Amino acid sequence: MQKFFCVFVLLSVFSCTKKSTTPEGALRNFIDYRFDTSQSREKLIELTTGALQEKIETMEEEDFKKFLDVKDLKSRKLTVLVKNCEEASCFLTYVLRYSQGKENPKEFGVEVKKIAKIEKVEKSWKLAEISNVKTYIDSKKSLDVSDKGEVQAP
Repeated sequence: MQKFFCVFVLLSVFSCTKKSTTPEGALRNFIDYRFDTSQSREKLIELTTGALQEKIETMEEEDFKKFLDVKDLKSRKLTVLVKNCEEASCFLTYVLRYSQGKENPKEFGVEVKKIAKIEKVEKSWKLAEISNVKTYIDSKKSLDVSDKGEVQAP
């Protein structure tokens, strides 16, 4: 009996994959992974499909390294506001809040409102597109804005 229980536990642990069974789950998995400091191109490709997957696959190495840089991002909170789904695709409007900066407390509070298109591929949901709706930045320091529109913290 004890051997059976051990085999059952091992099989259930190793057979569990993180395939997303809901659109919200796919979005949460993607956001959680994007805040992980040990991201890889392969895993991001696995979590995505369509245009987003193609962008990740074709991104130049230098741009990809910048894309992966999340060391100054902390304390995220994800809220799904609107869900509009059909059989194999879903649009989720969501707000993501996080803090950014090197100091403690962080210099910037960031709130982004986005729309994610999530598609069902085989039996799991994957992110196909993400578009910005609005970005709000609460800065604890003054910002310098260049004539090119680049924002720099002093």
